[in-house]
Amino acid sequence: MSDRPDIHERVLSASSTGELMAIYDEWALAYEEDVAETWGYHGPAAAIEQLINYVQPAGTSVLDAGCGTGLVGALLKNRGFADIHGIDYSAGMLAEATKKSIYSSLEQADMNRPLPLNSDIYDAVTCVGTFTGSHVKPEAFRELARVTKPGGILSCTVRTDYWEASNCRNLLIEMDVAGEVVIEEIRKEPYILSENSTCHLVLLRVC
Repeated sequence: MSDRPDIHERVLSASSTGELMAIYDEWALAYEEDVAETWGYHGPAAAIEQLINYVQPAGTSVLDAGCGTGLVGALLKNRGFADIHGIDYSAGMLAEATKKSIYSSLEQADMNRPLPLNSDIYDAVTCVGTFTGSHVKPEAFRELARVTKPGGILSCTVRTDYWEASNCRNLLIEMDVAGEVVIEEIRKEPYILSENSTCHLVLLRVC
């Protein structure tokens, strides 16, 4: 993959949030070169192409949850979105995202805990690359739905091996049956091209 061949394995196998954040802080400066230019990280583009089918950019406020260095934010801006907000738990990643001058706000937040955000405030939420091993638990979908306005859209990726190993599928069905969300789409997409991995691309409409 790159001259840091073990970094992704370390990320996927981290045993604690603290260990994971230390790896991301270390990786922040080289992250985009590795994942976007060298590895062929397709998840961000797939999520934005899905979102744009449901949401018009003009006047739409978007939360980029797990924004990292701003890969998704840059794609949102390129598609005409202007009111973009980001959260991430890695201070190093947030520092890199700040340099892009894309986000209306950036805040450090642990997505495995209640988010420090009011309810019903975003028209759309993207969450790309965080529902994966050792990262964010499926229960975070409930918090993402909480901060989204009724009728708003969530566009998220779930790495396929994590989808199969976690309760993500059952949780989303439960949320749909309970009337919290409507599952608009779930489909498999290429994720990281260099490793031939896939993700489940999830699009939800909040009730």
